[in-house]
Amino acid sequence: MTTPLALSSLRRYVRHGTLPQLAALEATVRLGSATRAADALCIAQPTLSGHLRKLGDALDVRLFELRGKRLVPTAAALALVQASGEVSAALERCEAALRPHRDDERLGAGLASDARA
Repeated sequence: MTTPLALSSLRRYVRHGTLPQLAALEATVRLGSATRAADALCIAQPTLSGHLRKLGDALDVRLFELRGKRLVPTAAALALVQASGEVSAALERCEAALRPHRDDERLGAGLASDARA
């Protein structure tokens, strides 16, 4: 069961559309470049930069430091990437748990339409 505190924390992430932002962060950290991350995610580089800025603002943390032309992830960014991996794993478990139900529902819908014919 979700506690009121957990719901309060969850609202912050839902309100700010965090999944695309987390994907932008993960790709940028993994690839070491906003340009390469934007290319990998098939989005414009300014869009990716906006995702990173909004994520940092929403969480009130600095995600990168600029050293020369290199983006260097902060400790907060690295912690967030690790946590986002856990979120991704949880979403994969949800998908796996729902997969058989989706097949059952499609089969049931097909049977219902067959019965009407």
